Amino acid sequence: MTTTTDPSYVDPALINARAVRLVNAFKDALARMRDEEGLTFDDLHAATDLLQKAQAATGAPLALVAMPLFSEVFQGGRDGYTPSEEVNSPTYIADSPRIDNPGILPMRPDEPGTPLVVSGRVLDGNRRPIEGAKVDIYHAANNGDYSGLYDDGVPRYNLRGHLFTDADGRYAFTTITPVAYADSHIMQVDGVTDAVAALGRSLYRPAHIHYEVHHPDLITPWRGEVYFKGDPVIPVDFVGGTLAPPALQADTVLHEDPKDMATSGFQGPYRSMEFDFVLKTRTSPDTITPNGTTA
Repeated sequence: MTTTTDPSYVDPALINARAVRLVNAFKDALARMRDEEGLTFDDLHAATDLLQKAQAATGAPLALVAMPLFSEVFQGGRDGYTPSEEVNSPTYIADSPRIDNPGILPMRPDEPGTPLVVSGRVLDGNRRPIEGAKVDIYHAANNGDYSGLYDDGVPRYNLRGHLFTDADGRYAFTTITPVAYADSHIMQVDGVTDAVAALGRSLYRPAHIHYEVHHPDLITPWRGEVYFKGDPVIPVDFVGGTLAPPALQADTVLHEDPKDMATSGFQGPYRSMEFDFVLKTRTSPDTITPNGTTA
């Protein structure tokens, strides 16, 4: 490292041109907000103070706590493939148990909720099946809590598991239908309720299932959430009104026919859902249209 007694000296070798451009662009954006929207330093202080309180309450990295501000910006999927969030969820826990395909997510004997049978395929950009893809699955319990995050007596891998797709790229598992929930830790942060209401949002997250899909042929692993079509919480989602685009909303069917329930091994009503992932592999086209043809 070069040393000098000149306080004005900056080593050219240490300058990161991209960092310089990004900082200048950020300052320019703030200046535009100041001039066009009346942004003040007090506004910035209020926002950062609230984010720091939320970070302290949840323990999540500050960048994840700030997701309501930027989730739409970094949402993947503009190339026609299944949209991805491209961030690691703070609710993810590694090394979940492997289940059969079809299989059942680990759950307590008295797990509350309506049974849900999920199935679908993992496909490449040419609509060919991806065999042997690892599909990691997890979601919150009916009280909104994720297993393994708190000392609450719930088994660490409750409602968590992974499976591998078959030769047709298919996956199938049974779980409990997720419900909308609000993070109890976030709700206790002073001022957060008023701040969210001021933005026209709800502190609740719409019901969803988290997935991670890994395979050597994928350009990048897929990380994201699949939602339920018609959920009224989606438009006012705490994390972002466009975080659940139509391509991430799956149809569900309620089964109440006694014969159907008995044939499927349930003693009461259950739901079913199908969802296909269309993911970019090393042999996939760069861009596809929704029906899978090259754009």
